Amino acid sequence: MGAIAERTGKRVLGIDEAAEFLEIPADAVRALVSRDYLTPAEVGADGPLLAISDLKGFIARNTPDDDLFADELAADPQALLDALDGRSEEMARRAFDIFKATFPEAREWPFDEQARFIDQARKRFEAILAVTGQGEDVDEALVADLEAVGAGAAWSGSPLPQLLIVLRISRDLVVQTAVEIAEEHGRQWGLALSLLLTRVLPAIDRLTDALARGYWAAVLGREEELRERMESLVEHASDGVYEIDLDGRISFANQSFAAMVGRNRDQLTGQPLSETMLAVPGQIEGLMSEPLSSSSDARQVDLEIIRPDGVRRLLVVMSFPRRSEGAVVGYQGIVRDITAERELEKAKNDFLALITNDLRSPLMSIMRDGLTLQTGADQLNMARLRTIGRSIHRQAERMSRLADDLYDVSQLANQSLTLNLRRVDVAEAVDGAAASVPDPFDLEVHVPEGLEVTADIRRLEQVLVNLIENGLRHGDPPVEVTASVQGDYVRIAVTDHGRGVPEALRSGLFSSLHTLAQLGHTDTGLGLFLVKGLVEGMGGRVDYESAERGGARFMVFLPRA
Repeated sequence: MGAIAERTGKRVLGIDEAAEFLEIPADAVRALVSRDYLTPAEVGADGPLLAISDLKGFIARNTPDDDLFADELAADPQALLDALDGRSEEMARRAFDIFKATFPEAREWPFDEQARFIDQARKRFEAILAVTGQGEDVDEALVADLEAVGAGAAWSGSPLPQLLIVLRISRDLVVQTAVEIAEEHGRQWGLALSLLLTRVLPAIDRLTDALARGYWAAVLGREEELRERMESLVEHASDGVYEIDLDGRISFANQSFAAMVGRNRDQLTGQPLSETMLAVPGQIEGLMSEPLSSSSDARQVDLEIIRPDGVRRLLVVMSFPRRSEGAVVGYQGIVRDITAERELEKAKNDFLALITNDLRSPLMSIMRDGLTLQTGADQLNMARLRTIGRSIHRQAERMSRLADDLYDVSQLANQSLTLNLRRVDVAEAVDGAAASVPDPFDLEVHVPEGLEVTADIRRLEQVLVNLIENGLRHGDPPVEVTASVQGDYVRIAVTDHGRGVPEALRSGLFSSLHTLAQLGHTDTGLGLFLVKGLVEGMGGRVDYESAERGGARFMVFLPRA
């Protein structure tokens, strides 16, 4: 067995043969060599070679009598583990001193943070020794706990390199302290130390592997969760999102983008962006160029596109380059449809302009009559003064009704309009409305007596005044008011003899911002919107039709009392 050393002439054994000779594991022999408990005679091609005489001397030094494995004389590795466990606090403080030398910023930590590091280090040493004590029979639950520790570190943002350095410090301190304890207790602990080292190093490796597995599993899980969350956010976003390559072809688009451009999402991939968003030439190309300013990668372009169905849409597109390793590999964009926003802004401006015009007309009349009174009141007879007074009163009532209409419209929009429903005589309501119109002589009323509906009498009069004034202002006299029973409803019709409303405008006749300017009139159309809201609030409905002899006929249907 063995060979002859060329340099010394001694009979030598390799590591495996020495382990068999000493009847200990080969890893224990290597550990004894690394700690100078055994000195190689020379180093061969396959590793250290140990002289048989040195091995016998090692046995002699660690065996006080002829019985090497006598329980009462051989040092117990568990005793060494217990001694190490008693020095966990000391090892934890030494670990922090080494950590401060590696990471100088740790010197500035507050006292409570330093104390937390030392406490965590102490628990880590106890975990290492617990794993070492179990040897190969390590409880899988403990490994799972260690993986959970690694996962917790990942979620808290601790860097893995720092964790591995801490583990390496722990490993070296356990081995160093074990050697110190063995030397303190005498030579008989050398064999126990060799057996312990064959457990400590694999235990720490297993601890490191468990922490690393838990750490990377948490990192990958978090990345997967973030990816799924981002995909869900993009898929369900109200804004359009797209991505194109350097050739301007779409590589990704969400459903909102497909809806905005009026295309089938499945057919967008691979299509040129310039063909998908038909806009002013040059604008799309501007989204696929380097930014003008290095301070921002984003470009913003306002586009008016025409969809395949012919619908025009106003879009705001924010585009920015997508980079990989510093090079631009494509472009991404976020698209917001501002069509409704712009239309609402335009409608609001038109509405304000028309309201101003409605107010200007009675105000001008009042100012004209007031100026007449101011400059020539002494020369006017009583008949003329009464006429001017009636004109001022009529225009003031018109402004008051407009203000009331505006208030009621806001109440309808907020669904806070209060109605007092009761039995109402239709003829009485028509008489009340006729008394409020400026030209009652152009009005013909054909309403039978005793016809009753369920309504709010003040609101019903307001509805009739709006319809009658609308006929007097936009139609030709006379304006006729009729009423008849139709099933469970009473039909009240207001008919004029003007040109009527063209077919193309009837669908929006009762909208809140409808205007009759297309008919050559300047009017807000609030009266018709208000009529619809009030009638429906009283449980009825309103409709429009062309009169038999031409003109417009507005019909109000209210429940019979």
